[in-house]
Amino acid sequence: MSDIELKGKVRSAIGKGLFALRTSGKIPAVIYGPGVDSVPIELDAKTASQTLNGLTGSTLVKLSIDQKSYSVLLRDIQRDSIRRTILHADFYAVPTDRVIRVRVPLHFTGVSAAVRDFSGILVPVLNDLEVECLPKDLVSGISVELAPLEKIGDSITIKDITLPGGIRVLMGTDETVVTVTAQMAEEEVVAPVVAAVPGEVEVIEKGKKLEEGEEEAAPAAPVKDAKESKEPKK
Repeated sequence: MSDIELKGKVRSAIGKGLFALRTSGKIPAVIYGPGVDSVPIELDAKTASQTLNGLTGSTLVKLSIDQKSYSVLLRDIQRDSIRRTILHADFYAVPTDRVIRVRVPLHFTGVSAAVRDFSGILVPVLNDLEVECLPKDLVSGISVELAPLEKIGDSITIKDITLPGGIRVLMGTDETVVTVTAQMAEEEVVAPVVAAVPGEVEVIEKGKKLEEGEEEAAPAAPVKDAKESKEPKK
Protein backbone atom coordinates (compact mmCIF):
# COMPACT_ATOMS: atom_id res chain seq x y z
CA MET A 1 0.00 0.00 0.00
CA SER A 2 1.13 3.53 -0.67
CA ASP A 3 2.32 5.89 2.06
CA ILE A 4 1.10 8.91 0.09
CA GLU A 5 -1.75 10.73 1.80
CA LEU A 6 -3.97 13.67 0.91
CA LYS A 7 -6.63 15.44 2.93
CA GLY A 8 -9.65 17.36 1.75
CA LYS A 9 -13.30 17.98 2.38
CA VAL A 10 -16.62 17.74 0.59
CA ARG A 11 -17.28 20.90 -1.42
CA SER A 12 -20.50 22.69 -2.18
CA ALA A 13 -19.13 25.03 -4.85
CA ILE A 14 -20.00 24.01 -8.42
CA GLY A 15 -20.24 25.71 -11.80
CA LYS A 16 -19.41 29.43 -11.58
CA GLY A 17 -18.52 29.02 -7.91
CA LEU A 18 -15.35 27.12 -8.87
CA PHE A 19 -13.58 30.34 -9.86
CA ALA A 20 -13.94 31.74 -6.35
CA LEU A 21 -12.89 28.36 -4.93
CA ARG A 22 -9.66 28.36 -6.93
CA THR A 23 -9.00 31.99 -6.02
CA SER A 24 -9.20 31.04 -2.35
CA GLY A 25 -6.35 28.53 -2.81
CA LYS A 26 -8.35 25.34 -3.34
CA ILE A 27 -8.45 22.72 -6.12
CA PRO A 28 -11.83 21.23 -7.02
CA ALA A 29 -11.82 17.46 -7.50
CA VAL A 30 -14.14 14.47 -7.59
CA ILE A 31 -14.06 10.86 -6.32
CA TYR A 32 -15.90 8.04 -8.06
CA GLY A 33 -15.69 4.27 -8.38
CA PRO A 34 -17.48 0.94 -7.83
CA GLY A 35 -19.92 1.30 -4.96
CA VAL A 36 -18.98 4.95 -4.48
CA ASP A 37 -21.33 7.73 -5.49
CA SER A 38 -19.57 10.64 -7.19
CA VAL A 39 -18.31 12.91 -4.41
CA PRO A 40 -17.27 16.52 -5.19
CA ILE A 41 -14.33 17.52 -2.99
CA GLU A 42 -11.80 20.33 -2.54
CA LEU A 43 -8.09 20.09 -1.76
CA ASP A 44 -5.53 22.60 -0.54
CA ALA A 45 -3.87 23.85 -3.76
CA LYS A 46 -0.31 24.10 -2.41
CA THR A 47 -0.23 20.70 -0.69
CA ALA A 48 -2.14 18.86 -3.41
CA SER A 49 -0.02 20.31 -6.22
CA GLN A 50 3.20 19.14 -4.59
CA THR A 51 1.80 15.62 -4.35
CA LEU A 52 -0.06 15.33 -7.66
CA ASN A 53 2.69 16.80 -9.86
CA GLY A 54 4.90 13.78 -9.21
CA LEU A 55 2.16 11.16 -9.19
CA THR A 56 1.68 8.37 -11.72
CA GLY A 57 -1.63 6.74 -12.61
CA SER A 58 -0.59 3.56 -10.80
CA THR A 59 0.31 5.18 -7.46
CA LEU A 60 -2.16 4.37 -4.73
CA VAL A 61 -3.11 7.34 -2.53
CA LYS A 62 -4.90 7.41 0.81
CA LEU A 63 -7.39 10.25 0.46
CA SER A 64 -9.08 11.39 3.68
CA ILE A 65 -12.28 13.40 3.23
CA ASP A 66 -13.79 14.68 6.45
CA GLN A 67 -14.10 11.51 8.56
CA LYS A 68 -13.91 9.00 5.70
CA SER A 69 -10.87 7.47 3.98
CA TYR A 70 -10.55 6.25 0.37
CA SER A 71 -7.85 4.31 -1.49
CA VAL A 72 -7.69 6.12 -4.82
CA LEU A 73 -5.80 6.35 -8.10
CA LEU A 74 -5.34 9.60 -9.96
CA ARG A 75 -7.34 9.27 -13.17
CA ASP A 76 -7.17 12.73 -14.73
CA ILE A 77 -5.75 16.22 -14.18
CA GLN A 78 -6.90 19.38 -15.93
CA ARG A 79 -4.34 22.18 -16.08
CA ASP A 80 -4.29 25.82 -17.05
CA SER A 81 -2.90 25.95 -20.60
CA ILE A 82 -0.49 28.79 -19.80
CA ARG A 83 0.44 28.65 -16.10
CA ARG A 84 0.09 24.82 -15.93
CA THR A 85 -1.55 25.08 -12.53
CA ILE A 86 -4.02 22.32 -11.62
CA LEU A 87 -7.64 23.27 -12.29
CA HIS A 88 -9.35 19.97 -11.47
CA ALA A 89 -8.51 16.37 -10.52
CA ASP A 90 -10.38 13.07 -10.86
CA PHE A 91 -9.79 10.23 -8.40
CA TYR A 92 -10.88 6.62 -8.85
CA ALA A 93 -11.77 4.83 -5.61
CA VAL A 94 -10.43 1.29 -5.98
CA PRO A 95 -12.15 -1.70 -4.36
CA THR A 96 -9.66 -3.27 -1.95
CA ASP A 97 -11.03 -6.81 -2.32
CA ARG A 98 -10.87 -7.24 -6.11
CA VAL A 99 -8.22 -7.03 -8.83
CA ILE A 100 -7.85 -3.79 -10.77
CA ARG A 101 -6.36 -3.08 -14.18
CA VAL A 102 -3.84 -0.27 -14.52
CA ARG A 103 -0.91 0.81 -16.67
CA VAL A 104 2.34 0.82 -14.70
CA PRO A 105 5.26 2.91 -16.02
CA LEU A 106 8.62 1.28 -16.77
CA HIS A 107 11.84 2.60 -15.24
CA PHE A 108 15.05 1.74 -17.12
CA THR A 109 18.04 1.16 -14.84
CA GLY A 110 21.67 0.14 -15.21
CA VAL A 111 24.01 0.47 -18.20
CA SER A 112 23.96 -1.34 -21.54
CA ALA A 113 27.37 -2.49 -22.80
CA ALA A 114 26.09 -2.13 -26.36
CA VAL A 115 25.55 1.58 -25.74
CA ARG A 116 28.67 2.15 -23.63
CA ASP A 117 31.20 0.14 -25.66
CA PHE A 118 29.75 0.08 -29.18
CA SER A 119 28.00 3.48 -29.36
CA GLY A 120 24.62 1.83 -29.83
CA ILE A 121 21.37 3.76 -29.65
CA LEU A 122 18.92 2.73 -26.92
CA VAL A 123 15.38 2.58 -28.35
CA PRO A 124 12.55 2.16 -25.81
CA VAL A 125 9.55 0.51 -27.48
CA LEU A 126 7.22 0.42 -24.45
CA ASN A 127 6.92 3.02 -21.71
CA ASP A 128 4.45 1.13 -19.51
CA LEU A 129 2.73 -2.22 -19.05
CA GLU A 130 -0.94 -3.01 -18.67
CA VAL A 131 -1.30 -5.21 -15.60
CA GLU A 132 -3.86 -6.45 -13.12
CA CYS A 133 -3.43 -7.01 -9.40
CA LEU A 134 -5.00 -6.42 -6.03
CA PRO A 135 -4.61 -2.84 -4.74
CA LYS A 136 -2.27 -4.07 -1.99
CA ASP A 137 0.17 -5.38 -4.64
CA LEU A 138 0.11 -2.25 -6.81
CA VAL A 139 3.46 -0.57 -7.52
CA SER A 140 4.20 2.89 -8.92
CA GLY A 141 6.77 1.56 -11.40
CA ILE A 142 8.49 -1.57 -12.76
CA SER A 143 12.28 -1.66 -13.17
CA VAL A 144 13.91 -2.88 -16.38
CA GLU A 145 17.62 -3.70 -16.07
CA LEU A 146 19.59 -2.73 -19.21
CA ALA A 147 22.71 -4.84 -18.48
CA PRO A 148 21.55 -7.77 -20.71
CA LEU A 149 21.86 -5.50 -23.77
CA GLU A 150 25.48 -6.41 -24.56
CA LYS A 151 25.66 -6.00 -28.34
CA ILE A 152 23.97 -4.16 -31.18
CA GLY A 153 20.62 -5.75 -31.99
CA ASP A 154 19.97 -7.12 -28.50
CA SER A 155 16.45 -6.64 -27.13
CA ILE A 156 14.54 -7.11 -23.89
CA THR A 157 11.00 -8.49 -24.05
CA ILE A 158 8.25 -8.51 -21.45
CA LYS A 159 9.04 -12.09 -20.48
CA ASP A 160 12.60 -11.01 -19.59
CA ILE A 161 11.36 -8.57 -16.92
CA THR A 162 11.20 -9.59 -13.26
CA LEU A 163 7.72 -8.58 -12.11
CA PRO A 164 6.78 -7.73 -8.52
CA GLY A 165 4.75 -10.37 -6.73
CA GLY A 166 1.00 -10.44 -7.30
CA ILE A 167 1.17 -8.64 -10.66
CA ARG A 168 0.04 -10.23 -13.93
CA VAL A 169 0.80 -8.64 -17.28
CA LEU A 170 -2.11 -8.38 -19.72
CA MET A 171 0.08 -8.10 -22.82
CA GLY A 172 1.93 -10.54 -25.05
CA THR A 173 5.10 -11.63 -23.26
CA ASP A 174 7.07 -11.65 -26.55
CA GLU A 175 6.53 -7.91 -27.07
CA THR A 176 9.78 -5.94 -27.21
CA VAL A 177 10.31 -3.48 -24.38
CA VAL A 178 13.64 -1.96 -25.41
CA THR A 179 16.28 -2.63 -28.05
CA VAL A 180 19.67 -1.33 -29.20
CA THR A 181 20.34 -0.24 -32.77
CA ALA A 182 23.47 0.94 -34.56
CA GLN A 183 24.06 4.59 -35.25
CA MET A 184 23.31 5.78 -38.75
CA ALA A 185 26.45 6.56 -40.74
CA GLU A 186 26.71 10.23 -41.51
CA GLU A 187 27.17 10.75 -45.23
CA GLU A 188 27.76 14.06 -46.87
CA VAL A 189 25.37 14.44 -49.76
CA VAL A 190 26.64 16.77 -52.48
CA ALA A 191 24.07 18.06 -54.91
CA PRO A 192 25.15 17.48 -58.54
CA VAL A 193 26.09 20.61 -60.45
CA VAL A 194 24.23 20.84 -63.75
CA ALA A 195 25.70 23.26 -66.26
CA ALA A 196 23.14 25.49 -67.90
CA VAL A 197 22.83 24.96 -71.62
CA PRO A 198 22.92 28.20 -73.65
CA GLY A 199 19.42 29.10 -74.64
CA GLU A 200 17.87 27.41 -71.62
CA VAL A 201 18.61 30.19 -69.11
CA GLU A 202 15.90 32.39 -70.54
CA VAL A 203 13.40 29.53 -70.44
CA ILE A 204 14.25 28.70 -66.79
CA GLU A 205 13.87 32.30 -65.67
CA LYS A 206 10.62 32.57 -67.56
CA GLY A 207 9.26 29.41 -65.92
CA LYS A 208 10.28 30.64 -62.46
CA LYS A 209 8.39 33.91 -62.90
CA LEU A 210 5.28 32.09 -64.09
CA GLU A 211 5.47 29.70 -61.09
CA GLU A 212 5.65 32.67 -58.72
CA GLY A 213 2.49 34.08 -60.22
CA GLU A 214 3.84 36.65 -62.64
CA GLU A 215 1.99 36.96 -65.92
CA GLU A 216 3.90 36.32 -69.08
CA ALA A 217 4.61 39.62 -70.80
CA ALA A 218 3.20 40.02 -74.29
CA PRO A 219 5.90 40.02 -76.99
CA ALA A 220 6.94 43.51 -78.07
CA ALA A 221 5.74 44.66 -81.48
CA PRO A 222 8.45 44.44 -84.16
CA VAL A 223 10.20 47.71 -84.92
CA LYS A 224 10.13 48.56 -88.61
CA ASP A 225 13.32 49.44 -90.38
CA ALA A 226 13.95 53.17 -90.47
CA LYS A 227 14.03 53.13 -94.27
CA GLU A 228 10.75 51.26 -94.43
CA SER A 229 9.04 53.76 -92.14
CA LYS A 230 9.78 56.71 -94.38
CA GLU A 231 6.88 57.86 -96.47
CA PRO A 232 7.60 57.90 -100.22
CA LYS A 233 8.48 61.30 -101.58
CA LYS A 234 5.82 62.97 -103.63
